[in-house]
Formats: sequence, structure tokens, C-alpha cells
Amino acid sequence: MTHVVVDTNTGNQLRSTVLRGLGATLLLHAFSITLAFAAYRYDFEVSSLPGQISIALALLCIFSPLVALLAFRNTRRFVVYGWVRLFNLLSAYTLVGITFYYFYFIFAPIPVPARTIGLLVGGILTLYWIVFSYRALSSFIKKSKFVEKAFSFSGASTQCDDKFFEILNKLYEEKNPFPAWHTWIVMGVAPFFLVLNRLLSAYFGSQGVLFFIAAITFPASLWLLGLTVRVFVIMIQLPLSLEKSAGKPVKISADAVF
Repeated sequence: MTHVVVDTNTGNQLRSTVLRGLGATLLLHAFSITLAFAAYRYDFEVSSLPGQISIALALLCIFSPLVALLAFRNTRRFVVYGWVRLFNLLSAYTLVGITFYYFYFIFAPIPVPARTIGLLVGGILTLYWIVFSYRALSSFIKKSKFVEKAFSFSGASTQCDDKFFEILNKLYEEKNPFPAWHTWIVMGVAPFFLVLNRLLSAYFGSQGVLFFIAAITFPASLWLLGLTVRVFVIMIQLPLSLEKSAGKPVKISADAVF
């Protein structure tokens, strides 16, 4: 295996990584904020808090990568790229997991037993999937030859291979919390939520539509959490551990794209 090792700093790599994710991040949070205010402030008239929480999460997910870009614009440290990607995934989870699911069971005017069951089931499954994903990845790193294949330890810095994710995908099979057909339903339904809400609410009521969306997108939120845990483990925790053990930074090559 050949590792590309170039020791030239450039600010273009991190800038490109941040800007690639910025458009999708803005779109996801704009949808989350609009939905939160439209459903819970103006339709149900229960609270503007979901919208305020959505705004706070948007500011966090949008400005964290921008701050990283300003603070580390000339860096090739792998962990910085992991930080940027982590917040990109959190933007997607904000819409699918928080806005679609948790806002419904926390703020929608539904019976207390239904609210309690929804929050308990969602919370337990979410926690379980986080722990399961983390332990599965940690065990994989310890037992496989992924580190040896994905990193080169010669030289002044540890170099991440250009085909890092290809190596990971070849060695590690991501667990999927829902069947493939569910993915296509979620991808097809989610972008048209507000339209579906107006079309179907006349027959099933707003709460019925919200419950349908919450139920059908919840497995997708678990999948997104699994990806988020994956990024945290392999792009943040692992590089920091390697830096501590080897006493030198973990970097990407000068022409790599992450």
C-alpha cells in the first residue's frame, strides 16, 4: 500500500470541507426552524420553544465548523476534519431525530400516556444504539488491522491514508437499524413534510400526520446517530489516541479530500 505524504500546508482543504457541508447544513436547519415554528407555535399554538431550540442548534452546527476554519485554516490535522464532519451529521440529526420525533412527543398536544411511551421508547432505543455503535466500533478497531492499513507512522507526523474511508468500509460493516426499503420512504417523504401536512391533515388531523412522520423517520435518526458515533470514534477519538501514544500529530496528505 502506498501512502501519499506531502508536507506542504494549505488552507484550501479545510475551506473546501467546510463549504461543501455548509449548503446542506443551512437547508436542513432552515427546514427544522420553519417546521418547529409552523407546527408548534402557529398550528398547535402550544409553544415557540421548539423554534427557539432549533435556532440555537442551527447556530451551533453552522458556526462550529466556521470557527474551526478560522482557528485552524492552515491545518491538516485529521481531528479538525472529524470535528467539521461531526457537526454536519448533527445538522441532519437535528431535523430527523429532534424536530421530527422528540419535538412531537414533548410539545404536541397528545395524551400523557402516549407522550410518556413515545419518550421512553425513543430515549431507550437512542441510548442503546449509541452505546451499541460505540462498542462495536471500539471492538473493531482493537481486533482488526484497520489502524495499520489506514495510517502510516513513519516521518514527523502520522499520515492518514488517502483511501481512509474505502479501507474502513472494506473492513467494517455498518449496522443498519432499518431495512433498505425504509430508506427510500424516508428520503421521499421527509422533504415534502409541510405539503403532506396540509394535504392529509384534513383527513387524519395534524397530530396524525406528525405521528406518522415521527414513527417512519425514527429509524433513520438511529442510522444518523450511528454515523455520528462512527465519525466521533474514527475521526476524533482514534486520532487523538494515536497522537497521544505516538507523540506526533495525525495529518491528512496535502492533496487528500475529506
